[in-house]
Amino acid sequence: MMTSGVVIDRDKVDLSSHDGSDDLIAGLGAVRVWGTLGWHDIRQRYRRSVLGPFWFTLSTAIMVVVLGALYSELLHQDIHDYLPFLAIGLVVWGFLSTVANEGCNAFIGAAYLIKQIRIPLTVHVCRIVWRNFVILLHSLPVVVLLLVFLGRSPSIDFLLVPFSLVLLFLQGVWLSVVLGVLCARFRDIQPIVSNLIQVAFFFTPVMWSPTVLKSRGWVAEYNPLYHLIELVRAPVMGHAPQWQSWVWSIGLLVVGFAFAHFLMRRTRNRVPYWL
Repeated sequence: MMTSGVVIDRDKVDLSSHDGSDDLIAGLGAVRVWGTLGWHDIRQRYRRSVLGPFWFTLSTAIMVVVLGALYSELLHQDIHDYLPFLAIGLVVWGFLSTVANEGCNAFIGAAYLIKQIRIPLTVHVCRIVWRNFVILLHSLPVVVLLLVFLGRSPSIDFLLVPFSLVLLFLQGVWLSVVLGVLCARFRDIQPIVSNLIQVAFFFTPVMWSPTVLKSRGWVAEYNPLYHLIELVRAPVMGHAPQWQSWVWSIGLLVVGFAFAHFLMRRTRNRVPYWL
């Protein structure tokens, strides 16, 4: 099987025996397929580029330095604490927002494959999530170096980061499945999602700390995006995430996958006709 110039041996990966009831499981299990396709996308996107995906890292670093210097003064924050806080928030937010936007086109963009080759629809979603996850992994080490430069060394809580990243990846999968199905059926949803993401950025503690809200801290506490960011930001900053963040994130994951599974069961065979 050849997809986008990448050859995958059907004898080693059986992708034909699935239906809507197990599409999610079959798609997630095809690591070799979506891993290869996602890496191919990255290589094609940054073909003949010197820095490759590190361009995203460089642009993030510039934004962190400029905004960090500005907002640390406006918000009266210690720049040694605020810079890593802002850096991690922007990196994780960049992953979540990009996955949501690209997830809307997960099936629309892969229409030519879906109509010709029977593979789990979740493979196309994991392809998108994986390539953005790789870019996320390129940026996090820069944040760690920033911490060391500012005189802050990682603590034992840093060992929680891999678990947080796995949760973040899985959140991207169910979100992209849901948005991919809905946008394939209703094309007006994509611009709505794009606008909601822009609005959500200002209501999420990415550039500002929940402590500045004082008595209105519930704006952050009831924001699931804050808890997803905090799962990564807290251990990198040197302390364990609050138990509320684990509850919100795991609960969101369970509900999200249940809804994604429901949509797959109902619409798996209809998606090709909507494209």
